[in-house]
Amino acid sequence: MPFIATHLYQSFFSLAVTLLLSIGLLAPATSKADDLLSRIAQTHTLTLSYQTDVFPFSYYEDNKPQGYSIDICHKLVDMIKEELHLPALKVKWVPVSTATQFLTIKNKSIDMGCIPTIDTAERQKTVTFSLPYFFSATRFVSRKEDDISGIEELNGHTVMVKSGTVFVKHIQAANTQHQLSLNIDLGTDNIKAFSDLESGKTPAIVSSDVLILALMKLSGHPQAFVMSEDSLSPRLPIAMPMQKNNPAFTDLINHSMSRLIHSQDFIAIYNKWFLQPIMPEGITLNMPLSPELQQSISSATLYAY
Repeated sequence: MPFIATHLYQSFFSLAVTLLLSIGLLAPATSKADDLLSRIAQTHTLTLSYQTDVFPFSYYEDNKPQGYSIDICHKLVDMIKEELHLPALKVKWVPVSTATQFLTIKNKSIDMGCIPTIDTAERQKTVTFSLPYFFSATRFVSRKEDDISGIEELNGHTVMVKSGTVFVKHIQAANTQHQLSLNIDLGTDNIKAFSDLESGKTPAIVSSDVLILALMKLSGHPQAFVMSEDSLSPRLPIAMPMQKNNPAFTDLINHSMSRLIHSQDFIAIYNKWFLQPIMPEGITLNMPLSPELQQSISSATLYAY
């Protein structure tokens, strides 16, 4: 029965998408039809963004975007081809920075971001988010020799945090709550920031636990660094940002994401990036599924932020 119900749901969803698409393609320019879905059907092109410094989610290697988020997007594109009956659908990849990731979606240069974007109520005013496909908490990393392992030991130090991220608000809140007298230095590149940490120029970096772990592993000497046990936030949902006011496209992405998350393909993608050696780097993050992601996989209900 569950298989039959799922199959019927997928059939009805495909029919609904086809009808919406037909309405969108036939509607006049002044119609409120889903413009994004109609344009994708007309141009046979989906424009996706990526970043270069958020390993293992999104980075550029071997002349193409790679990473966990990128692999998720590839699977979503395959599902979109199937749902819209567009086997020739092409993907246009566009690099963005933290400063431009929302602007390019808002001005409709990008259809969806294949980047690790934390879903927050404030950001929902600018973009629409997909169902989450990862959860991470905010922490900080320092050199072991500097003996800065707890939040109180940051007192009086300079910390580096990437501009435009939610991590800025998290460290600002911790600074106020714990009266730390921090000097908060805003950066623009994770790799450069970690280089400054390695050299001793920066005492600590604030970021998500998974990005910190990846940077430590990539350094070649992770034992020289320590990630804080103290977290500056609970584990927060990471999702794909999309253009607002395109409900049919949003439903299509969430329908596809739900199918993917509940499949063995998702487990294979997750294991590839978080439990197996990542080549050619050869590092293993050894990061099992979080309880929140496990719940998303096992639950039939959609995640609610």
